[in-house]
Amino acid sequence: MKLKRIIAMFIDWNLSAIPALLYSLFLLSMAKYFPQIFMFGAILFPFFVISLPLIFVYRDVIFKGQSIGKRIFKLKIVDLETNSIPLKSKLIRRNVFFFVLPVEIILIIIKNQTIGDMITKTTIVSYG
Repeated sequence: MKLKRIIAMFIDWNLSAIPALLYSLFLLSMAKYFPQIFMFGAILFPFFVISLPLIFVYRDVIFKGQSIGKRIFKLKIVDLETNSIPLKSKLIRRNVFFFVLPVEIILIIIKNQTIGDMITKTTIVSYG
């Protein structure tokens, strides 16, 4: 299950990065032929990049305890105290530590928990 969890995390990271990549490619393609669109897009780009962490933090809220990567591998987040899907606020708090990905992966390998899991008292379970 640890490997599934790590792969699911990478899927989520890549899915949140794809919009930025596509937007960047769009801007570059517009630069030569439509400089006005390029300039407008370049002005909006920092706001777009700032919104990407929000996508990652909210990734488990959308599918009620599952991100897209977790859905693919039939994993879900469970609150250790209630043995049910955690509240939205807990799901958001557990994902705030996304920026320390290498540490999270090491913790998954060693303890099968991330920093967010330890703080919010959640875990990942396999179903199906």
